[in-house]
Parts: sequence; C-alpha cells; structure tokens
Amino acid sequence: MSDRYYRHMDGGLYRFVADAMSADTGNPVIVYEHLWPFIAGLWVRDREEFLARFQPIDANEVTTAQQGDRTIAQAAVNNAKAIRRAAKAT
Repeated sequence: MSDRYYRHMDGGLYRFVADAMSADTGNPVIVYEHLWPFIAGLWVRDREEFLARFQPIDANEVTTAQQGDRTIAQAAVNNAKAIRRAAKAT
C-alpha cells in the first residue's frame, strides 16, 4: 500500500500510519505522523474527527512544502489555528 498524505485544516502536513481501535472506548482511531512544519511525531485521533479535519493531498505537495521556509510555514499554521479557535469561542 502506498503512503497516504493529508493536510490538516490549519495547514500542517501528515502521513497516515494505521487504522486502530481505542483501548479506552473501542472506537476506531487513526494513527498519523506529523511531517511539516513542526517536529515530527506520531498522533492518534478519533477516525470521524480525523476525517473532518484532514484532507488528502498528493505526495508532491508534501515534497514541495518541505522545500519552503519552515518558520514561515509554522507562523501560517499558528495563525490559522488561532483564527479557528477564536471563531469557535464566539
């Protein structure tokens, strides 16, 4: 199976790792790896929430983004996150 890549609604880029089940709830979850622009790491999110927040992208989009300025990309993600959270709070 080829890698599947996703963009979070705030702009971060991720790679799908696996479908799994929550040990606490038995609900389906997605294991995914953060690729850009912050420090790489594994995350787990409820499947429905993942599908609502992430959009599939082509591997070329990841490669192109990673050639850009990390600091600028981090600022853009942080700004998008702040705007989304402020809108949610109102």
